[in-house]
Amino acid sequence: MSEESFVYTACPGWGDHDYCALKTIVKDGKIERMERIVYSAPEEPDGHICQKGCLAGRQPYDPKRLKAPLKRVGERGSGIFEEISWDQALDEIGEKLCKIRDEHGPSSVVLWNLGAGVPAQYSFENLMPFRFANTFGVTVPLGSIGLDNGPFYAEFYNAGSEFPRTVIDPRIMVGTDLIYVWGCNPIENQMRCAQNLVRAREAGARIVDLGLIFDGTAGFADEFVAMKPASDGYLAMAMVNYILENDLQDDAYLLARTIAAYLVDDETGQLIRGEDGGSFYVWDAAAGAPAPVAAKRGAYPEGADIPLLGTYEVGGRRCSTALQKLKDGAAEYTFELAAEKCGISAEDAERLARDWVEAENAFILSGYGLRYRNSNETYRQFLLLGALTGRLGKPGSGVFEALQLQSWPLVFNDLPISCPDGVASVKSVPVRMAEWFARAEADDSPYKALIVCSGNPVHQQPDRQRWLDVVRDMELVVDYDVWLTDTGEIADYVLPDLMSFEREDLITGACYNHIILQEPAIEPQVDGHEPVWVFSELAKRVGLGDYFTLGIPEYIDIRLQTQYPLVAGIQPPVTYERLKQEKMIRAAAPPEPKYTPYLNPEEVMDNETGRMEVIYAEKLADLGMAVTRVLEPNKIGKSATYPYQLFTGRQRFFMQSSFTDDPITVKLSGGTPATRLNPAQAARLGLADGDTVEVFNDRGHVITRLVLDESVPDGTVHVWFGWRRRQFEEGTYAEITHQCAGQDSQGPLEDKWFADWLAAGHHPNPYVESMSSLTGSTDCYWDSWCDIRKFEGELTPNPQQTIVKEA
Repeated sequence: MSEESFVYTACPGWGDHDYCALKTIVKDGKIERMERIVYSAPEEPDGHICQKGCLAGRQPYDPKRLKAPLKRVGERGSGIFEEISWDQALDEIGEKLCKIRDEHGPSSVVLWNLGAGVPAQYSFENLMPFRFANTFGVTVPLGSIGLDNGPFYAEFYNAGSEFPRTVIDPRIMVGTDLIYVWGCNPIENQMRCAQNLVRAREAGARIVDLGLIFDGTAGFADEFVAMKPASDGYLAMAMVNYILENDLQDDAYLLARTIAAYLVDDETGQLIRGEDGGSFYVWDAAAGAPAPVAAKRGAYPEGADIPLLGTYEVGGRRCSTALQKLKDGAAEYTFELAAEKCGISAEDAERLARDWVEAENAFILSGYGLRYRNSNETYRQFLLLGALTGRLGKPGSGVFEALQLQSWPLVFNDLPISCPDGVASVKSVPVRMAEWFARAEADDSPYKALIVCSGNPVHQQPDRQRWLDVVRDMELVVDYDVWLTDTGEIADYVLPDLMSFEREDLITGACYNHIILQEPAIEPQVDGHEPVWVFSELAKRVGLGDYFTLGIPEYIDIRLQTQYPLVAGIQPPVTYERLKQEKMIRAAAPPEPKYTPYLNPEEVMDNETGRMEVIYAEKLADLGMAVTRVLEPNKIGKSATYPYQLFTGRQRFFMQSSFTDDPITVKLSGGTPATRLNPAQAARLGLADGDTVEVFNDRGHVITRLVLDESVPDGTVHVWFGWRRRQFEEGTYAEITHQCAGQDSQGPLEDKWFADWLAAGHHPNPYVESMSSLTGSTDCYWDSWCDIRKFEGELTPNPQQTIVKEA
């Protein structure tokens, strides 16, 4: 009898911001079981595995996997394919790409690569499509996709930088007194966060859940506060008003780390500057005059008495401190207004504000939970609550806007892989998402081919019909995936990827200070290939073979040749060969303190002042947003025709659209898709549990069975995210979600963000600088309205299966 062995594997359910690496136990050439990874000290306890991870080892053997390359033989979208060889598929795709490039130019080819759910993210599944795109010259329609934008917007206008500040170690919550889980559901969806919420409560923390749905986190929490959709900013700003009206702010913290004391010209909205433009001004009460402060967090004048609040005259002009501007702007946000907008009592609103201020240590945990048109500013308001009370970077306190849960960020030498000719010679062409759709939907669309490398846009992206319209007249559509998805069903060629269990890669994301080598656990179970091979072979057929001559070990060594101290400081140096021997190597990160943004009290921010600017974002003054205010959502509560909010929140048994084919997770999820509705709302509409209902708006519809559930608030219609279109009775929720990004969700504020990002020296191409894919848009997945009625007509069922003619 053979013995068990193991390798490390990126979980196939990599998305949803947990990014777990798992221990895959192998026996007799087959996966025996999955276990949590055991890191080396001091992170030993922090490996995680959820029910999806436990089931993941079944996936390579799933009979529904793509088994070989497919070529469409019926009408596009008919679902009729034939199996072909890899040589035939790549030869024909390469020939068509060359023809399209020669006739219309390389930018007529569009490459979609959204790696949020790809295991392991930040790996070859991303890097190889980038390398191909940047040498071929494709169009990249990912600039400004509305996905997880709010936290990055808030951090940019506070500190001038984005991604590093959304990374945080959830272990820092253990030992705190109070946690507001605001708008997200970590108990069901984020295992790392859930484990540390449990640890925090066991250590004495009080958990308050503020949210739309009574979900698993609400059931776990000590208190649930039900909020109306998109109303969160009203409560946050009422709390800000309470703090400033009652002089409860942390003056020393604000003076040291923010621009709260900086003077603002009341007429122009600009910070007062010296004649040379190189300094700012504060008021010196002792001298009764303004005093200069050098840019980049210069020291205050020695012996000065600097007030945080007040209005003064400087050179004949009326000026106020930044904090005074905030206090004046926040004054309209009363607890009574919060009660009206949020659907809670004014007493509860005041109690939440008082508890936040009085707690010795406290966190706001929001974790990408808000998906409304106004969420960018709402996340800024959460950061503001952290800054006013001195909690950003304070041990035991803070604000989690995002859920990039890991420890110290690790940076690798990826530019030589993604940009082999250097950044200046990158040929791919970025186009902001709303602008790309406007061009692609036009009668004279310049786009002739679409290659989807990662992601499932026809299913995952809002307003499904837009994608169907865009690809209808294209000459070539290619999908590269493990499964035949909704996107694959409309493709001309479908190429089978290998699963993480079947290929080698470097696992670098969210691994608690560890670099891990992913090794194949088993031989490939299908006629598939991993991305280094696929893009190398495709490159040969389009004349780019000289750029694709290396193999996985060589590429891994290039990635490891970074100057980033936490990797470069590993001794002996980490190499591919060393990883092959040790499997996992800890980064040169300190065991303490655990990573959290704003950790360094002497930090100079990456902006003009060098201090936190969340108090007053001067760059937004022209739009009247220098002082944050609550923005209204686009499509909630404004339509007599569509009176209800559509909510498509995720559930714990699927991961995006992964695991929707596993019979166990399908059974746990109810067997078939369903629409959830509050019983009181259903009674008014004459609907009963088990009815067949149609949820609809002007974009499309979805038909499912109805489930009555008191956890859904009256006025909200909940259709679970994740189910594939063929699993619905008719239609799909993706037909009725609001455009994101669209011309009506990308306005002057989003355009300003994109312009400011470029002005700060960033690259507009997400295949050069990945954060560009998020900059300049807003979330609005849940910013959709709808109506619901009993369905009594004849169904036109969605296609239930694809016909594949075997070779």
